[in-house]
Amino acid sequence: MERKIAFFDIDGTLICSNGKEVIMPESTKIAIREFRKRGHLAFVCSGRPIRFIIQQFGEDMFDGYIAGNGTHISYEGKDVYHRVIDKETIKSLQKSFDELDITCCFNGFHEGYAYNMTVERVDEYNAQFKGQPYLIKEWDINDIEVNTLDVFYSKEENLKKCIEYFKDKLVFNSHGPHMSADVSFSDWGKSHAIEHFIKISGMNIEDTFAFGDGYNDIEMIKTVKTGIAMGNAVEDLKKVASYVTSSILEDGIYNAMKEFSLI
Repeated sequence: MERKIAFFDIDGTLICSNGKEVIMPESTKIAIREFRKRGHLAFVCSGRPIRFIIQQFGEDMFDGYIAGNGTHISYEGKDVYHRVIDKETIKSLQKSFDELDITCCFNGFHEGYAYNMTVERVDEYNAQFKGQPYLIKEWDINDIEVNTLDVFYSKEENLKKCIEYFKDKLVFNSHGPHMSADVSFSDWGKSHAIEHFIKISGMNIEDTFAFGDGYNDIEMIKTVKTGIAMGNAVEDLKKVASYVTSSILEDGIYNAMKEFSLI
């Protein structure tokens, strides 16, 4: 059997809330362990920064990580790709967000930078991280290096205006009731990172799988040979997927990997 590689989104795919806490289903852990035991590669592929990913999964559960919506690739503990947002783009985004009544944070590997965020928003964001706070409130644009961003809004119509305003440049993956969204650039997202890794690793796109549930997974699902949408995925993703599995809490990943004889 050819060596396969599978890419997994995090929120809504690998982990979710069961009402009391954020969990990763036991069946998902078993499936990934068995998949890797057979010699295949398992990658996280998420909008989250690497600090959150390592905190959530440790360094032994996966072979590699595509973080920050494709802007950072780490494989076997080594960084193999890193794309930063240039200073002029950051300034331009700040100006546009001011006009659109949007606040945001710019994210780096191990810390992020709040821009016009309320204290409550900052505290809520930082609560996801252990140890030192992730978001810094006071910062100088010349001293930071960032590769992705999140936006926050007080009304849904603000996000709609933002999506329309940036329709050719940015992709917004809404976090629903949290009134926030992670953002990727149209010219480089999860799909580009997957293609880049396949090229540098010498693997074949024919041997690729991806699992996702959100809008920022659409291009990833379309790029791989077999794109699998979770049962809880947004409808737009289900439409382009090769296969729709059961939801995350109904053993979606395990069932799909069984279906495709990956475990």
